Amino acid sequence: MGLVDTQDLIKKAHSLTRAEFVAKHPSLYLAIAKAGDQPAIGFETAVWSNYGGKIKAVGAKVDYELIEVAKAPGNPYPERISIGRARNCDVVLRDPSVSKLHAHFRVRPNGKLDLVDLDSQNGTSLNGRTLAANLPECIDVGDAIVFGALTAKLIDSDSLFDILQE
Repeated sequence: MGLVDTQDLIKKAHSLTRAEFVAKHPSLYLAIAKAGDQPAIGFETAVWSNYGGKIKAVGAKVDYELIEVAKAPGNPYPERISIGRARNCDVVLRDPSVSKLHAHFRVRPNGKLDLVDLDSQNGTSLNGRTLAANLPECIDVGDAIVFGALTAKLIDSDSLFDILQE
């Protein structure tokens, strides 16, 4: 879907209750580390602030961008959310280490997600373990994902509310 307007989310997080915020933003998000060294993301202990519309860990040299995990309008295959460098992917990760069509999330009937690496050039890791190509792996909120060399963490709107309150 694209980058999330963090300025708008910060304003909403400060003007709404947690329940109201979660009801208005029920999505999952990928928090993408934007730095050369891309350390592991650990939201539970980081101090966050807003710098020019981006969420940043205070005292660290890492910026984070939020990308909503959602289908792009008009894209086929409603049961999966494509991830890759190509502009026609549902979740676009503009990094040279990410394949044009790198992976996808599969939506289970119960609403949970599986992550599937699509035999990408640089691979996909889930919580430090490299995924085998074309085999779905169950993924949950809080999981650390590496697409190529791009580090991300899957967060929900409840976790996002806490991050934006700092």
